[in-house]
Amino acid sequence: MVNRDFVAIAGGLVVCLVLAGCGGDEDESEFPAGVARPQSKVEFLREADRICFSSESQIEAAADDLLAGRGGPDPAQVEQVALKIAVPALETEVRAIRSLGAPEGDEQEVEAILAATERGIAEIEADPRALAKGTPPGLRQAQRLAQRYGSTQCGF
Repeated sequence: MVNRDFVAIAGGLVVCLVLAGCGGDEDESEFPAGVARPQSKVEFLREADRICFSSESQIEAAADDLLAGRGGPDPAQVEQVALKIAVPALETEVRAIRSLGAPEGDEQEVEAILAATERGIAEIEADPRALAKGTPPGLRQAQRLAQRYGSTQCGF
């Protein structure tokens, strides 16, 4: 049962990163030449989901390797995967999604998802072996917020 929980956790780790924003489908003719059109929510979600998918793949591969042996995962191995794979992947996702810039009007919503993800990262760093027991509360909150926002790759 621990193996199954850990796999769910590994998937949940990446969930949080779907952070998105909302914007409108503005007519490009409204913007002068050389001025970028604000990013729409759809465009933002597409890019955030791509980022999330990439990180999730890394975390899932590490979790698969961890679970390949007999019995439950060794706590020391869980800690190593948490600190060497999951945390760096989540930190990279947060930076990458933050660099996208939230669509106009959704800055607070996107920041709430990112802040919850950062809390989850801190929770993993504080007790990396607890990851074998379930997803940290900060990441669960980020997962809920990201799913509600419309992610198709994160939060499942």
